[in-house]
Amino acid sequence: MINEFSYLTRQEVLREMSSFLAGRWIAVHCKRKMKDGRPLLVRYWKTVPLKASSPAELLALIDRLRPLQPRAFYGTANIYSRLETREDALNYEENVTKRTVTWDIDSMPEHWRATVEVARTIVDFLEKWGVSQSVWLKWSGRGMHVHIHENAVSQSLLEKHGVMDVTWSLAQFVLENIKEKVAQINTMYGSKIKVENLMDPQRVFTAPLSLHRSLDVACIALKPGDLDSFRPEWTNPDNPVHNRDWRIFVEGEADTLAEEAVKRIGGYLKRSIKQQLVAETVTAPPVFENPSGLPLEIKLRFNEFPGSLKGRKLYLDPMKAVRLLEDVLSHYVLGNISREEAISFLEATRKVTLKAQGYSQRDVEILEKLYEQAIYWLRNYSKEEIERILKNHKSG
Repeated sequence: MINEFSYLTRQEVLREMSSFLAGRWIAVHCKRKMKDGRPLLVRYWKTVPLKASSPAELLALIDRLRPLQPRAFYGTANIYSRLETREDALNYEENVTKRTVTWDIDSMPEHWRATVEVARTIVDFLEKWGVSQSVWLKWSGRGMHVHIHENAVSQSLLEKHGVMDVTWSLAQFVLENIKEKVAQINTMYGSKIKVENLMDPQRVFTAPLSLHRSLDVACIALKPGDLDSFRPEWTNPDNPVHNRDWRIFVEGEADTLAEEAVKRIGGYLKRSIKQQLVAETVTAPPVFENPSGLPLEIKLRFNEFPGSLKGRKLYLDPMKAVRLLEDVLSHYVLGNISREEAISFLEATRKVTLKAQGYSQRDVEILEKLYEQAIYWLRNYSKEEIERILKNHKSG
């Protein structure tokens, strides 16, 4: 059995993890359990978001958390200009300067060869668009992450279109172009691999050389040239085969791809530009109905890293109103807002905001009932009961 403290405090591990975590909001999975048996996830020290920009700072953080038995370290896709308060961490619109574009290849260890093929598919597509030197990958334990270095998109382009819009569109554009190839790989290997766009504002990624939260493996970094020779044995914490060149990038290398992605996708969780133009001239169609005309069952789910509640854009997309509702309930469960604050926010959104977003009458009615249900929970159920409902929906 591995000694987590001894491993995490190795000089190379501290150097690699802190290099990635610098400027990011850190999350730490610990072996210490909560009362309900769930692993403890730490994101704050008192009221200050966890952060570490050097090996020395990371070592101090590990030592501070030692009674909780820290094991896995994660960092946000977001790189912040300031990270001193809870408000800083949740201010995605104004306080995030760069983001690490990432695709999650969700797989199983026994399908590692298929996972590598899917990773190669993403890498090949990026290379066709001139993005190669800034690409790096991680074997996370059960699958792979494919990253584009945050500096591969120029600051001028991020300022032109917005950090969130550029990075989310880039990830989504690639995802839509490789999905058929992924399906072919699944058929060939008998696997059920899924590739996901991980550019939601609250997402976190395992730091290079961190331990997996439950498996005794190290999260190793690779460059595209390592894919052909990769073997799962490389993740052995006693002797990890890890490529330190994950830091290499070419500034602006992904600009052409990013411009095309914004043009095609239109921004963070938006319809394409063409769809938006059409939506301005016609009534928005219902999105909560299936072909039979019956409303789809909407199960509200718990979000471990809920987004900021300020400045949310809900226009023309009812699912954004659903995500907002989930984030309000999740903030309440996590203790970030009070019961009264949650009810007040949801009441105002239900009575005023939902009616001004260009939704169809049918969608407004469904959303109002959904918000009324959540308000009922808040008034009649305990925090633990609401958490249990949301988490049961997530696993169902």
